[in-house]
Amino acid sequence: MAPTVRPGQLGMATPFGELLGSSDQEMNAQIQDYVDIGVDWVRLDIHWSLVQPTANGGFNWNLVDKVFNALDNQGIKITAVLNNTPDWVDNTLSSTFDQQAFGRFAGAAAERYDHVVDHWEILNEQNKHGITPENYTRVLEAAYDQIKAVNGNDVVITGGTAAIPSTDGRFWGAVDYLEKMYDAGAGGHFDAVGFHPYTFPLFPSDNQAWNGWQIMEDGIRKTMVDNGDGDMQVWMTEYGAKTLGGGVTVSEQDQARMLREAVDLAEDQPWAGPIMWFQYQDSDFEPGFGLRDSNGNPREAYYAFRDLARRDGDDASAAPITPDVDDAANPDDAGNRDSFVFRDLGNQGILQGWDRGDLIDLSAIEAPGDRSNAVLNFVGSEWLQGAGDLGVYIDYAQNKTYIQSMVDDDGDIDLNIVLNGTHQLTANDFIL
Repeated sequence: MAPTVRPGQLGMATPFGELLGSSDQEMNAQIQDYVDIGVDWVRLDIHWSLVQPTANGGFNWNLVDKVFNALDNQGIKITAVLNNTPDWVDNTLSSTFDQQAFGRFAGAAAERYDHVVDHWEILNEQNKHGITPENYTRVLEAAYDQIKAVNGNDVVITGGTAAIPSTDGRFWGAVDYLEKMYDAGAGGHFDAVGFHPYTFPLFPSDNQAWNGWQIMEDGIRKTMVDNGDGDMQVWMTEYGAKTLGGGVTVSEQDQARMLREAVDLAEDQPWAGPIMWFQYQDSDFEPGFGLRDSNGNPREAYYAFRDLARRDGDDASAAPITPDVDDAANPDDAGNRDSFVFRDLGNQGILQGWDRGDLIDLSAIEAPGDRSNAVLNFVGSEWLQGAGDLGVYIDYAQNKTYIQSMVDDDGDIDLNIVLNGTHQLTANDFIL
């Protein structure tokens, strides 16, 4: 069985050409921002048509080398998508020649990037692109065998299927497609299932049958369990929501909420793999999905991603803490409200002994170094954007409430206090 990845761990699904950019400076600046906001994974194409444009011309890896090595130098893990057929191959991959040629391409890629890539996704949304489940299975088998021959520990992921509810003559329904793959003998030739659980305008928790998340939780998982693969993870190799452009759109606030809810739900399911957000910045081809708009301005989802990505795997947030309790810290307050006093940034984690109605005293918090005393500004559930912002975020799936602040102006979350349970806190619950 393939090693599991922490459920809900965040990555970025970025088209290869967009990350490559127009210059090395542009590419490196984007990768640095990935590091700054806590991106763990980048899901990135290796275009077969780019590296092997002619059948007998060999492989040209120059552009892929540049991007993959830049990511590896920053410690970001890569999920490589083997994708895009060249002109000398039929798009349906229906012949044995084409299937074996794809296998050789997969093997060559695995050999080239054995030092960089451990996770391989085979094609992308193939249920929309005229490739039958039977032909896809033959392609998958050929790629799996070639990749494993290079490194038996590499992880092979089925191409992320589009969240199509049912087969309609043009496209295959996602569940139908996976069932027919198993019928064609795909079992044993992959280590994880790829899926694109787009939900907008619905939220992931909506139980509508056509909701991509619901299709994944019900049909995709059931099919895997029924075929003996219940211990495998589903990798959400694309997820996102569109805020502008043609067709269905959502508000920027709802886009951020969908991201947070998706992570909350995934973290609660051991079968869930990472979530690759599509995409970093708007493009002419796909406007509205980006964490940043086409001018580079961050949307609310940018700050949500940064908060969630920095939080995942942070064991410090799980440590119990008991700061000083001062019954007289707020003499003007009626009743017997205790005040939990935080005198510095060193005492953070799950706040023990706090009850609804108690106060959290952050008035003594100072910015690190030589900066002047921090003045915290309560912003509620809005995302942290500047020095001194203090926000409260409810994680319904984990039944926790997070109190967080960027105390100074370096962009890092300096304060992280966790309350067990879900609490609608206001500025009146704090002494600032």
